[in-house]
Amino acid sequence: MRGHTGVNLIFDNLKILITTSRLKIFRKSKLSHAKEIWRHDVKKFIIRMIIVIPILLFITAFCLRNIKGNSVYYAKHTPHKEGTEPVLMMVVDNMDWIYTPEIDGIEYRFDGVNTIYNHSFTKITTPAFVSFGGGNYAYLNNLSEFYTFNIFFESKKDINKCDINNIKQEIYKIVQPVIDAQSEPRVNLQWLFDIVYKDKFN
Repeated sequence: MRGHTGVNLIFDNLKILITTSRLKIFRKSKLSHAKEIWRHDVKKFIIRMIIVIPILLFITAFCLRNIKGNSVYYAKHTPHKEGTEPVLMMVVDNMDWIYTPEIDGIEYRFDGVNTIYNHSFTKITTPAFVSFGGGNYAYLNNLSEFYTFNIFFESKKDINKCDINNIKQEIYKIVQPVIDAQSEPRVNLQWLFDIVYKDKFN
C-alpha cells in the first residue's frame, strides 16, 4: 500500500510539473503573440504617418501659397470693417507672394519694408506706398507729403474723412496697375482667406 501511495504521489507531482510547464509555455506563447501584434500595429502606424504627414504638409503649403498668392483677389471680396482697405493692405503686405510683373513706371522694393513706387506720377518726388511688416502703412505723394496709417487704415494725422478718402484714392492710382495684374485663382479658397484675415480686417 505504501509503495502504491508513493507511486501515486510521484505521478501527481509529474502531472503538476507538466501542467505548470504547459502554463509557462502558453503564457510565453501568448506574450509573444501580443508582442507580435504590438509590433504589427506600430509598423502600421509608422507607415500611415509616412503617408499622412507629407500629404498634410503638401495641403498646408498649397493653402498658404494659395491664400497669400491670391490675397489681392480675395481681399476684393472679403468682409471688412468700414474704412479698412484689405486690397491696399494685401498688395504691399504680400509682395513676396503675389504676381509682381514688370510694369511700365512701377518699381518694387523687397527688403522687409515692402514698397511700391509709381514713376508715372512723379513730380517733386516719386509717390510710394509702403508696408512696415503689415502693422503700419505709409504713403508718400508726389508733392513730398507723407501720411501714415494703422492696420484699420486710420490716419495718424488729424485729417478729416473727406481728405482721407482722397488720399486713399491717390494710393489706389499708384498701385492699381499691380492690382489689375492679379488673376482669379484656379482653386478658390475665399472661405479660408476670410477665416485667416477676419481679425485683421475687422
